[in-house]
Amino acid sequence: MTAMHWLWLGAIVLMLLSLAVLLPPLLTETAPAPAERDEAMLRRLYQAQLAELEQERQGSRLSETDHAQAVEELQRRLLNELERPKRSAAWRQSPWVKRGSALALAVLLPVAAFALYLQVGDPQAAARLTQEQPDAHGGQNDQVQSMVDGLARRLQEQPQNLPAWVMLARSYETLERYDDAAQAWRQAVQEAQRSQMDAEVQAMLWADMADALASARGGSLDGEAGQAIAQALKLQPSQPKALALAGSAALRLGELGQARKHWQALLALLEPGSDLALRVQDDLLRLETLSPEGGRSVAAKAKIPEASPSRLSGELRWAAGQTAQAAQIQDTQAQVFVVVRADGHPRPVAVLRLPAKALPTHFTLGPENLLDPSVALPAFAALRVQARLSLDGQAMPKSGDVYSPALVAAPGASALVLELGAAP
Repeated sequence: MTAMHWLWLGAIVLMLLSLAVLLPPLLTETAPAPAERDEAMLRRLYQAQLAELEQERQGSRLSETDHAQAVEELQRRLLNELERPKRSAAWRQSPWVKRGSALALAVLLPVAAFALYLQVGDPQAAARLTQEQPDAHGGQNDQVQSMVDGLARRLQEQPQNLPAWVMLARSYETLERYDDAAQAWRQAVQEAQRSQMDAEVQAMLWADMADALASARGGSLDGEAGQAIAQALKLQPSQPKALALAGSAALRLGELGQARKHWQALLALLEPGSDLALRVQDDLLRLETLSPEGGRSVAAKAKIPEASPSRLSGELRWAAGQTAQAAQIQDTQAQVFVVVRADGHPRPVAVLRLPAKALPTHFTLGPENLLDPSVALPAFAALRVQARLSLDGQAMPKSGDVYSPALVAAPGASALVLELGAAP
């Protein structure tokens, strides 16, 4: 069958489905309403209200004149109610009204739909679409390239259009044309300086230019990229992308202290517990293992954790009866998050992320896992520690996560046992 055949077949099926929903209620014979029963109910209601009016009159709460008017009004309402069903029932109970409506609907709906399609539709659209499908992706790529090149040509005539330079640079990055993206960011920086944009905007543009330069040079952050990072931090010391790039540049040069300084400043700007914040924490933890002093310090604290109130440590394992689930996650991206909370503190105090396939394992949380470096574990008398398994590795809790019972511990506790899947 051709594309046109499928198009008309689909239209006919939809039409039949619509009629199948609309016609049965009109063709179904319904039993007449029990008018006699309704009239009896109305009469009983009338008699009850009439008795109430009589009691009101005998109790001198209603005068003779008011009583007569109320009775007259009650009688008039009763007559109206008894007459209304008779008038409406004649129309509702007529079978030809429903049959005529069904016939008109069955004829007019297809005719109206066909007329509307001929007026605003395109019968050859499906055929053309089928013919264009083999080269659809290539045509889309060519169209995007053409649009980007057209934007570049217009900017040669309107070089003072800063938003357009930013759009062009991001478009080049999407197309992985990083040299062209870097050049577009240079033009954006120059235009921001010329128009005296505020320092925050200029710092963001410098950081974006450094990122594009690094991508064009295989990740190298030396030379012009390093200068752009420095300029961004000079304009705004808290520029997030510049701090991230500065930490990476310092790590490449072996300056672990500078890398730690930049990443700790970046961590303070991020939403606690977010994926990006946890990645920065992972980088800081990696610095601890790379630093000779830091490595010895971590090892020493792991051996005698009870002597360090700034740390918590223990064992992370599966609860009894969870071996089947443990086997299922060996080849997945599942992650375990060990979260430390404290009463009166609105957000987690510290978070440690570990691959779930490493269980059972020993864990240690310390200053490098704090979400806010200014708030240390010894600041709290008691801490609640709980582990959470995320099957998709996401930092935000969701349905289907597996938890361990929450433990209450003092800072410096070293014998914690967190069992995923254990009953609380």
